[in-house]
Amino acid sequence: MIRRVFTVVGIMLTFILVFQACKTDEVTTVKTATITALTCSSTTFSATATSGASYTGTAAVPYTGGNGVAYDAGASVASTGVTGLTATLSAGTLASGSGTASFVITGTPASAGTATFAISLGGQSCKLSLPVAVSKASISTLICTVTPAIGTNGTAYTGTVTMAYTGGNGGAYDVSTASSTGVEGLTATVAAGTLANGAGNLTYTISGTPTSSGTATFNLSLGGQSCTVTLAIAAGTSSTATAAKDTVVIAYSGTSAAVNNPYASSGVAVAVSGADVTVTSTNTTKEIVYLLSGTASKGSFKIYSEYRFNITMKGVSLTNSAGPAINIQSSKKGTINILAGTTNNLTDGATYATSKEDQKGTFFSEGQLSFMGTGTLNVTGLNKHAIVADDYIAISEANIVVKSAVSDGIHANDYLQIDNGTVTVTSSSDGIVAEEGYVAINGGTITVNSVDDGIAAPYSGTDASITPYVLIKGGKITVTTTGDKGNAIKSKSYTTIGTVETVSLTVSGKGAKAIKTGGDFTLTAGTVKLTTSGAAYYDTADADVAAPAGINCDKNLAIRGGNLTVISTGIGGKGINVDGTATVSGGTTNITVSGAKYTYNTANTSDAKGFKSDGAFVMNNGELNISATDDGLKSETSITVNDGTINVTKSYEGMESIIININGGVTNLTASNDGINTSYGTVSGGTESNDNSQLTVSGGILIVTGSDAIDSNGNFTIKGGTVISNGNEDVDVNGNFLVNGGVLIGAEPASNMTKAMGTASTQVGMFIKSTASVAATSIIHIEDASGKDLLTFKPKTASAYFHFSNPSLTKGASYKIYYGGTYTGGSFVGGSSGWGLHTGGTYSNTGATLKASPTTSTSSTVNTITF
Repeated sequence: MIRRVFTVVGIMLTFILVFQACKTDEVTTVKTATITALTCSSTTFSATATSGASYTGTAAVPYTGGNGVAYDAGASVASTGVTGLTATLSAGTLASGSGTASFVITGTPASAGTATFAISLGGQSCKLSLPVAVSKASISTLICTVTPAIGTNGTAYTGTVTMAYTGGNGGAYDVSTASSTGVEGLTATVAAGTLANGAGNLTYTISGTPTSSGTATFNLSLGGQSCTVTLAIAAGTSSTATAAKDTVVIAYSGTSAAVNNPYASSGVAVAVSGADVTVTSTNTTKEIVYLLSGTASKGSFKIYSEYRFNITMKGVSLTNSAGPAINIQSSKKGTINILAGTTNNLTDGATYATSKEDQKGTFFSEGQLSFMGTGTLNVTGLNKHAIVADDYIAISEANIVVKSAVSDGIHANDYLQIDNGTVTVTSSSDGIVAEEGYVAINGGTITVNSVDDGIAAPYSGTDASITPYVLIKGGKITVTTTGDKGNAIKSKSYTTIGTVETVSLTVSGKGAKAIKTGGDFTLTAGTVKLTTSGAAYYDTADADVAAPAGINCDKNLAIRGGNLTVISTGIGGKGINVDGTATVSGGTTNITVSGAKYTYNTANTSDAKGFKSDGAFVMNNGELNISATDDGLKSETSITVNDGTINVTKSYEGMESIIININGGVTNLTASNDGINTSYGTVSGGTESNDNSQLTVSGGILIVTGSDAIDSNGNFTIKGGTVISNGNEDVDVNGNFLVNGGVLIGAEPASNMTKAMGTASTQVGMFIKSTASVAATSIIHIEDASGKDLLTFKPKTASAYFHFSNPSLTKGASYKIYYGGTYTGGSFVGGSSGWGLHTGGTYSNTGATLKASPTTSTSSTVNTITF
């Protein structure tokens, strides 16, 4: 039996050996996706691309000869021709034969034309062409400042008017025509064309035959913006004694007024009492023009109208001691045309006669007011406001001068918009106010001298549909306020400035702010100068200290461009104070705060700080220069520097927060106390406990001088970048002091408080303790055994202790330390002046003293060197 078992097993083994010997080796082949042709010309796009608009779409590109193999997603291919787009191959599997491959195209095309992509797949390539259409025309502002040549009633007219615009997007626009109102019979036409990218001009051709004398008005719109052009039409020689057939002519003379009313039978009644003129219009089909001229020392113009109307001012001067000079008791839009070459004057009385109607100022309207023309309107408000509307006020041009106002200069209930012209306001309260709306300034020259707020959107009610912001997109603006808490610009919501011109805001009252915003503040462009000279004071009504500031922002602040200068000279004044986060990503900001500390009592004080935010501060780009009596830059949350330049040239503490991260850029801090400080504020002075605050340098350049140049009540870690410090104590750390990368050179006089880097540091460093100092006029130089320059440093003050670390330092290596010598050429790292880390030049040890020739430890990264 056993023999049989062995026989069977033997046969089986023989079979297996024979089988294995006969088996052919298997060859595994990895197939690559291949095709025979890729046809870009037959591509189908999922969406149409338009210049200047964000685009996301797919391109289905046909191919032939696919081998059925899967392929990975491809790298992004940038467009040529029209730039700004990328095409990326999506992963997929080829068909066995013909099929389509999907490319995802994203980005924003920079212009119209053809975006071309050099794409490839499966060993084949072609050029993919995506048409990019011209975008719909869009502009930021349209400025009607030029008045066409005068026309004549009954005579054919042809002329042109050229208008400037800003913010063009390069889009195409169609032919556009507008018919005249007031004087009819004319049209203004712009031919089809393409906008410039940025600023440009539009030319309209005005043609036709005016049907009367007076003012022809054209409401022109293009690219989302509109403005008004007026054309003066003179009377013909045969009709000089007659009134224009579509204009109610009112001529004032002393204590009387003469009226020519061609609409007497069409719903327009005009009553005259002395020089007081009252119009009642029930006409609802035509925008009637009321032409005012002449002078009345006791006169007025009042209108009730059921339809929009036009008041044309042709050298009219009205004084009404008993009420408004112009009183519009209509909720309809009133277009106020101030004729070119004319000066018009309106004055009210200090006390108004009793009335059941609203009459809130010299020029009052229940409805909307739209000012146009290029003449001058002078308004004096002796009772309350000068110009006031219970709706919106829009100023497209004209020279409007509020010579004085007991209350507000220009007061709108809804929004107030200025597109162009010159507006000058002098008031005893606020200057320009939108009571329940916003203020938008797109152009023009605006000058405000007020006691209280200069430009304000103060609504603080509960209507969520109202956003009381101040938006400055253009124009030259000068505001001066003198009253306590008299803010130059005040908004309950956000304030944004993005003009290419200048904004100059000066406040001198106690507790006054140049910009006070209840929401966000954003600066994108412009030259902005903010000056405060008032002092802080204790406001008993608020039971708090009211401190002056250049900018006081209740939410988040962003500086993205422009040139901002803040000067604060009053006691307890501040440069920029932000309750939320603060981000600087462009432009140049200069802050000078020179006032002393304000103290009401121990619980109520105000320090003269340069830039303070309660939320996180982030520096992404741009330049920030600060000189302050107290802190230069402080955040109650964190400070992060990613790029840009920060210069604090004077301060008590240069930079302070709980967490500070230096990732890039150049940060140069000068302070009388701590140059840079991290603290939770929970550690008592003089103690050495770790509060776990954190200072980390991962990149960039940090240059610090102060009593304690670098002071962390928590931990200090260097991962990269360059750190240069000089002070009575160059580095004071309660927690862990780690050097894991970068370059460190710190210098100070001899101090028993100074500690070496922590032994957990991963980069080799030296803690040099010398009995002899390097003078501020001399240098310390360290080189390796081959003579390679590792450090040449000129201290700001005489120094004997040094912290030094450099990626070139190694364990178990020999080095030489010199005092003295010369350095020729080059500069100081980070652009510091008169002292710092030399770079780019040549060191010579002629005249130098070799102080030590240490060899670093073979086991530890920390080397304490004494001599």
